[in-house]
Amino acid sequence: MQTADDGTQVGTAQQSPGVAGPSEDDQARDTVAPASRRFAIGLGLITLAGLTLRLVFTIVARGNQQLGQVTDNRWYYRLGRMLAAGDGFGNPFIWEQQHHRYVPSAGHPPLYPMFLAVVNKIGITTPLGDRLASCVLGALTVLVIGLAARELAGGLAGLVAAGIAAVYPNLWINDAALLSETPYVLLVALFLWSAIRCWRQPSYRRVLWMSFWVALASLTRSEALLLYPLGVLPLLLRIKGVDWAGRFRRLGAAAAVGLVIIGSWVAYNQTRNFAHPVYIVSGSGIAMSYGNCAQTYSGQFLGYWWWDCGVSRLPGQTDETVLDAQGRKQALHYMRTHLREQPKVIAARVGRLFQVYRVRQSIVLDRYFERRGLWPSRLALWMYYPVTILGIAGAVLLWRRRLPVSPFVAVALTAVIAAASTFGVTRYRAAFDGAAVILAGVAVDAIWRWWRRTREPRPERATPTPVGAAS
Repeated sequence: MQTADDGTQVGTAQQSPGVAGPSEDDQARDTVAPASRRFAIGLGLITLAGLTLRLVFTIVARGNQQLGQVTDNRWYYRLGRMLAAGDGFGNPFIWEQQHHRYVPSAGHPPLYPMFLAVVNKIGITTPLGDRLASCVLGALTVLVIGLAARELAGGLAGLVAAGIAAVYPNLWINDAALLSETPYVLLVALFLWSAIRCWRQPSYRRVLWMSFWVALASLTRSEALLLYPLGVLPLLLRIKGVDWAGRFRRLGAAAAVGLVIIGSWVAYNQTRNFAHPVYIVSGSGIAMSYGNCAQTYSGQFLGYWWWDCGVSRLPGQTDETVLDAQGRKQALHYMRTHLREQPKVIAARVGRLFQVYRVRQSIVLDRYFERRGLWPSRLALWMYYPVTILGIAGAVLLWRRRLPVSPFVAVALTAVIAAASTFGVTRYRAAFDGAAVILAGVAVDAIWRWWRRTREPRPERATPTPVGAAS
């Protein structure tokens, strides 16, 4: 036994010959394991709570909501049923209205309809059933957001981020809407988690997983392709401990994954009976036409979209690629003839995206055109500002800690480019909202640690003995 300075006895490891004592690694595992279990239990409970909230909201507030006549959610729902029945990627509106007449379609990327087809295959065939199945994807997003924040700043940050994600209206509103934003946010969150892990240990397996999630996200919303040059490229060019040859090899591996997954869909589209070539989607020109006209360049809909501007109702034309080419031509012509107005219009679009321009009107538009409801839209707006401010603070903390910020910046820029090139809609910001929640967890963790440090008692300073004092 040894005696400490305060008089207490401290035991030392007395080992018998041939008996090994606990190693430092064993002691570290004994310390880490309970914390990991607590985190896993906490994250599981938060994820379950997030799923419950989504299911309750969907059943109560969306249980009787009808699909629109010519809306995106109806398109996804009907195409999911077509795929489940083996009828292929056709235009679901024409199929429904013209006695099962098949016209090829690539109006939206294929991944979300394929998910709904699987849901239909297992016997869930109603719009409400598809919405509830999408809520499961939303709950998985809560889980992944918690894991991503933990990878950045520890268990507390992960639980805080997951807790915010579980109750954040800007996420669960989408989960009940039967739109592609739900799987898109999940896949972007998986990309961010993989990117953080890849930064810490840039193995080829982690690089492949990171590219895999970006490729799937691109087959959910086509603007996710921008994550390759804006997110994957700068991350892999800056990884530490790898020479330039190794960095380029990892870039090649990431590109190969994207080419295989996205290229399969592109190759399939080249075999279909379209008038013009189609790559991922055949609706970008149509979307541009809705946002480039007199009604959206001034007045109350500045920076938004207007139904009568689009070309999707061109009489007698059913080939999407013809409509898309006409819409792009129409939009580009209007843009060229109104070049001086472009800065104003783009600023209005981005302002609407981030709800800093005509904020009150955004609630009205989200309620009626996006069918998000009044109180959910208001609650989403009230929570959006503090979460986003915390997210910005979290990004600054990452930069100061020399952790990767580029994947998060890439997600934000992708949303900005999508809105700037078409029109400003709140739900286009969905992936950014998920990224902001991860960063908000990092910021709250830092605030908590700072507060605890300020509450710790400071050690008392010893009073100096005056020079010449009696001993």
